[in-house]
Amino acid sequence: MAPILHVMRHGQGYHSEAVTKNGHQVHDPHLTPKGREQCADRCAEFKNHDSIELLLASPLRRALETCKLTFTPCIDRGMRIIALPMAEEASDAPCDTGSEADILKQEFPKAVDFDHVKYGWFLHEGEYAVDPKSLNARAAKLRRFIRDRPEKEVALVSHGFFNHYVTGDVNEKGEQTTPWWQETELRTFRFVDGGEEAMIKETDDSMLRRGAVEGGLIVNRPENRGKDASESS
Repeated sequence: MAPILHVMRHGQGYHSEAVTKNGHQVHDPHLTPKGREQCADRCAEFKNHDSIELLLASPLRRALETCKLTFTPCIDRGMRIIALPMAEEASDAPCDTGSEADILKQEFPKAVDFDHVKYGWFLHEGEYAVDPKSLNARAAKLRRFIRDRPEKEVALVSHGFFNHYVTGDVNEKGEQTTPWWQETELRTFRFVDGGEEAMIKETDDSMLRRGAVEGGLIVNRPENRGKDASESS
């Protein structure tokens, strides 16, 4: 049975325009103090630490730090974060270009498994190119990887733009079709497709938790589009 998947965006990094002018030029930034506080708050709010069986994260520093800080109870019981290049951001800007595994291993000597992070992983070439076709293919590959794992509940920390590809919320031009993910925002999904696309659908509880409700209806549900509260049952 496919796992429940919690998808999260990282906390505030030093590339944030609220912190650094032209922040996109900051190479592979760390979390800011505010970003670390955001992770601590999310850690305290999250209710499923005991049921998480697998931690996954983009190998970019801010995602690894977010995963480590947010899921500290899982780390404390011996779990390691699997760093997955498939989950990196959908951009080739310096802030979205990672660091060599040897450097990251020194910064995360115990909490992270870097077996999937090969030399030059951060080069935006081939399947890691940043055109919409490549990004959609990478997102589908990531979803299949997670869907076919034996664990029953998985947490993934990725990025504000690439999360739209992970959840299928982009059009054919690669433009996001839903609002931007907030820092440390976390949503919960179930797999609904056993084929190559391995699509996921956000749970009702997750949408209610983040207030994605209008007029008594959960927004973005195809069956609810064009309805108002008087039509709901």
